[in-house]
Amino acid sequence: MACCDRCEGAEERGRGSILYRILNDSAPCPRGVSEAAAAQRLCSCASDTQLVATRAPRLVFKAASEVLLKTFRFVKNVPCFRGLPAEDQRRLVRGSWAPLLLLGLAQDSVDLDTVETRRPSLLHRILTRSKERQQQRADEQDPGVPLGDAQGIRTLLGTCRKLSISVREHALLKGVILFDPEVTELQCREYVMALHREAQLALCAHVRTAHRGCAHRLGQLRAAVHALRCVNADAVGRLLFRPVTGTRSADELVLTLFYQR
Repeated sequence: MACCDRCEGAEERGRGSILYRILNDSAPCPRGVSEAAAAQRLCSCASDTQLVATRAPRLVFKAASEVLLKTFRFVKNVPCFRGLPAEDQRRLVRGSWAPLLLLGLAQDSVDLDTVETRRPSLLHRILTRSKERQQQRADEQDPGVPLGDAQGIRTLLGTCRKLSISVREHALLKGVILFDPEVTELQCREYVMALHREAQLALCAHVRTAHRGCAHRLGQLRAAVHALRCVNADAVGRLLFRPVTGTRSADELVLTLFYQR
């Protein structure tokens, strides 16, 4: 057999390997997929490696922890919250800590200065460790959060600061966020729903008094609550806590702070 024939045979066999498909970026597009769509798909894959982390993680961790401690002291001083079963208290805190934290960070004007980092490439991970160790190391040494998540968190903080939320409004918004009837498996769901309605009514009454019934102001505050509730709690924990705590989950840290006297 000629040398070129042997080479062609080896190439044909190699085309079926995973590594060949990863490295062969110049392979033709699958039938029915346009070059533009293929390029967009490649760009999307590339953007997965674009991550950001806080520039001063220990300072941010300290500020975030202090905000949570202050928030939890406020929460535990609310009589109707103290009257809930311990398990309901825990579930409400786990369901609301992220939006409450961001609201507190905005109130204290804490800025999140971020710096771009980068996730190790897929090829690097394949060549340097097994699949099981790859996932373990990714979980333990996550170098940051996706750029989109970080930008969303920073934008939300900026939006809340621009609203110039008063101390009274902050207190009422905390009640609206904390008593979330959407939290699952609550023993006192009906009571929590009633507390949520009371917090909303108190917010409306305050806006009518302080802002002369400005419906626009009430809409702004409600939109802020909705945006805070939609925040990715996992991304918040990874951005603010994980660089310092390492493998410790955000939930574990949050509950430790909540039960701290």
